[in-house]
Amino acid sequence: MANHYPEGFSYHDGRAYIGNIALDDVIASQGTPLYVLDAKTITKNCKQFLDPLTQLYSNSRVLYACKANLTVGLAQYLYRLGMSFDVSSGGELYTLIKAGVDSQSIYFHGNNKTLPELELALDYNVTLIVDNFQELKHIIHVNKTQKSVRVMLRIKPEIDAHTHDYIKTGKLDSKFGIERNDFKNFFTLISEHSWFDFVGIHGHIGSQIFDTKPYFEFLDTMMPFLKQLHDEFGVTVKEFNCGGGMGIFYTKEDTPFNIESFLSDFTQYFIQKCDELSLTRPVLLFEPGRSIIGPAGVTLYTVGAVKHIPNVKSYIFVDGGMADNIRPLLYDSKYVFDHVNKKENTTKGVFSIAGKFCESGDILAENIELSEVVAGDHLIVFSTGAYNYSMASNYNRNARPAMVLISDDKIVPLLKRETYADLIRLDCEIEGK
Repeated sequence: MANHYPEGFSYHDGRAYIGNIALDDVIASQGTPLYVLDAKTITKNCKQFLDPLTQLYSNSRVLYACKANLTVGLAQYLYRLGMSFDVSSGGELYTLIKAGVDSQSIYFHGNNKTLPELELALDYNVTLIVDNFQELKHIIHVNKTQKSVRVMLRIKPEIDAHTHDYIKTGKLDSKFGIERNDFKNFFTLISEHSWFDFVGIHGHIGSQIFDTKPYFEFLDTMMPFLKQLHDEFGVTVKEFNCGGGMGIFYTKEDTPFNIESFLSDFTQYFIQKCDELSLTRPVLLFEPGRSIIGPAGVTLYTVGAVKHIPNVKSYIFVDGGMADNIRPLLYDSKYVFDHVNKKENTTKGVFSIAGKFCESGDILAENIELSEVVAGDHLIVFSTGAYNYSMASNYNRNARPAMVLISDDKIVPLLKRETYADLIRLDCEIEGK
């Protein structure tokens, strides 16, 4: 089966299914645009991290990167599978609190955490991944009761993973993290407050990475730094967070590496480095997001119109676009499109898939081959589980889509479709004439 399909996806007599549920039946009950997640794929992708690590390096945790996609129900599903979580906003943290996730399973990222976000994090006793010196000062200011606070420091690995410039995070000029030679200043301030519990180091090299080499370069760079911390500061790193960034299949140009093989090689190399440097082996943390949820998702659209510009271009207009998937406009991202219901003996053509929003750049795909469609037909877009809903907007005052999980041949609602009433719920009227 093609790599872009979710585990439970198939075509039968031209109809697209996830499990035993036909997607046109899902559309009939839920409408479009619609985000659909396949539970079977989510489970498989979690287990491809969790199961090997149980054997390879049992002193480890897998943190789901919530920025990829998050709702209360999705968090509950992932938590039951054994996942921990990293969050990057107060909203993501609040979602996990409402989902019943234990505080010890939550790590809080962010290069500019606000005071209210820090207060919420301290109230719920989550681990804070400190990104800059001002943040340390803010934590000291907010922590009036001087309760114990677990902190990690995000260190720039200062290596370049060859991916899109907007999703590189490990370079020296990245907005994320601190330089290694600044560690002393941070640790000095931490040491002045006994309630700080310094637990470890975090590093992250980027996103949508297809080459494993940068991960081993990351260890070559960071392990001597851990040794330096031990020798110069007497610091034993109890937890070492290696980030995530594992790439997924969007189109045939993408070549994801095998996660289980990578984990085997990576943990062996990590153990080797610890032993060579006489370091106590810390808890090893990974932060996959896209590689967990991305392949599990599809988006369903209804065709509103087809426009042919003779000898120039043909457009298919759908009822969504840049507000429910900003990635083509933001990153020039590519996707595989197909029909929810395939018709026999239809002519193929070359089309650009355009959204309904009032921007010329609202194009989901340029010049792709697709069978002819008419108004009312439905299209499916694969690999949309990550960074689609989480980056969605209400541009042009459009309501955001609903989201469902197909699990055990049941349609499980994760997110209600927004209404016009939702759009104006927080609006304030002006009194008078």
